[in-house]
Amino acid sequence: MSFQWPYQFVTLSEEDKVQRRALLDLRGQYAQWSIIFAILIVKTMKTSTTFSSGNRPKRSSSIWDRPLFPGWAETRGQYLACGLWLSWLVALSVWNSGNDYLHLTKAIGQVGLSQLPLQVLMSPMAYISSKPTTSSVLSIVTGISQPMLTPYHRLFGRVVISPLLLAHAALYTLFFVQSSHPEFDTLLAKRVQDLDVQCGITAILTVVLLFLFARPRGTAQSGLQSWLMQGSLQERRRMFYFGHVSLVIFLCVVAYTHVQQAQRFIIQSLGASLLNGVCSWVILKFVEV
Repeated sequence: MSFQWPYQFVTLSEEDKVQRRALLDLRGQYAQWSIIFAILIVKTMKTSTTFSSGNRPKRSSSIWDRPLFPGWAETRGQYLACGLWLSWLVALSVWNSGNDYLHLTKAIGQVGLSQLPLQVLMSPMAYISSKPTTSSVLSIVTGISQPMLTPYHRLFGRVVISPLLLAHAALYTLFFVQSSHPEFDTLLAKRVQDLDVQCGITAILTVVLLFLFARPRGTAQSGLQSWLMQGSLQERRRMFYFGHVSLVIFLCVVAYTHVQQAQRFIIQSLGASLLNGVCSWVILKFVEV
């Protein structure tokens, strides 16, 4: 049986467009409510495990606690968890999209941006302080230590959010290339002159830069990472932190300008960042000795 691409460029009435927008907004809400549901499950499982284990000795590490490849920082279990979450978000994007190509394209971008506040809440805000493992908001809520949570923060950006945003951009580009325009050869030639598309392209280039500006390691570096990250570990941490945060801020600015539907997710991310920063400051000043 041959595979046939089910999605097409369909023409919608104004009423259909309103219904599509309502479904897209609902999909974004489901994506964020599922975060709360997942946090409750993690919290319940951790509480149950702690209660049942008592003072029993810790079990030996399993195959899921090992790196996916030798030398990689994150474990197979962490990749599996992020991969499953990506699969759920893709399924949510496909849900009720029918054969509407643009519905699917917009849905992938919608659910991708909806995950930005969670990504911020996982971030180690005190990374360049004397205590870089100070708990984030999500660490406190779930009871997972920040050193265990930070790898998920890294993977979530690489395995979940970035692929969704890149897929959104790729699908839109294909649509523009294959669509004609009365005054230009293709719709792409027209749309690249518009601010919203220019901001979208800039946002995708920023995502690529976030990949290149890798997290510093305590071990020797090579290639572009060595050239960018020189000096002591503390200096590399500081360079990475300010570079990384600057790129994220720039990404949020261009995403906010790109499309109106992204604005509430960017505002939520800003609120999450402020909350995370205040939480880390309180812990550093009043809690930790």
